Amino acid sequence: MQRPFQTFVGVDLGGAKGKTTALARLEATPTGVRVVEASVRGPAGTPWYDDPLLGYLRALPAATAVGIDAPLTLTACVRCQLPVCPGIAACVDPTVVWFRTVGDVLAAPPESERSVTAPTWKKPLTTPYTQRATEIILHREHGILPRETLGQGMGPLTARARHLTRALADRFVLGDNLLEVYPKATVHNLFGARAARRYKREVDTWQTRAELLEALSDELEFAVWREGCLQSDHIFDAVLCAYTTYLWARDGWQIPAQHQAVADADGWIWFPPLARRAAEAPAPEAAQGEGEGDDADAVADAGTGSAP
Repeated sequence: MQRPFQTFVGVDLGGAKGKTTALARLEATPTGVRVVEASVRGPAGTPWYDDPLLGYLRALPAATAVGIDAPLTLTACVRCQLPVCPGIAACVDPTVVWFRTVGDVLAAPPESERSVTAPTWKKPLTTPYTQRATEIILHREHGILPRETLGQGMGPLTARARHLTRALADRFVLGDNLLEVYPKATVHNLFGARAARRYKREVDTWQTRAELLEALSDELEFAVWREGCLQSDHIFDAVLCAYTTYLWARDGWQIPAQHQAVADADGWIWFPPLARRAAEAPAPEAAQGEGEGDDADAVADAGTGSAP
């Protein structure tokens, strides 16, 4: 089911008072999409603070879909309206029930990793006041560790994303023409785990990004300075956000039926199905200078507000 959008905007959201927010706009072409705008500054030359960002998004044409790299929904416990919490074990909210049943099963380590002498696995496996179901699914079913909605350093970013979502509610509807996306997950499923680790690292970062864009060159064109997109973490992620939104529209992605109910209540991070080339790629070898893996990446991402 192809969705009828012609303009695709990606926003790599940063803090409201900082200069790290980046925006990219892609326009449909006969063969794919063209990057026609990509910048960390708005039309007036100021950073993408709330007012210029809201004004820009409101002025976009009707056939526009927007993908934002930040949590666009709140966690179940934060959404709760009960005057007194009954406790997670007794809560009847459907999302919390999912967490202590399906979510805990997904998050549980295998028996071989459960130490008798140091049973760390007995710690809470999930926390529905800091996590959403989509983050558990992304990590445990797809091997991509996302940022927690209200995890380390994420509170201000999540609050800003929530503010923007509400401010645009008369123009953009979540799941209709507004998506939550995660650039790292897009790279992971299109090009493999190694590329997802390296495209924002200090080792061969520029080369990795150039190779990714070259691999997409049949359908992703540039009307702006391509090198500028390669040099900036935030602009590159904004382009990936917009490109992910384009794929969502072109290929008609749907939320898996088994997760539809919890996603309707708790939100969903959109990312591509696993590509053949990523599925068939050999497991990456450990390399010096690549850090400690996805856990280190997630903490770093949370601190900057840029890209589960």
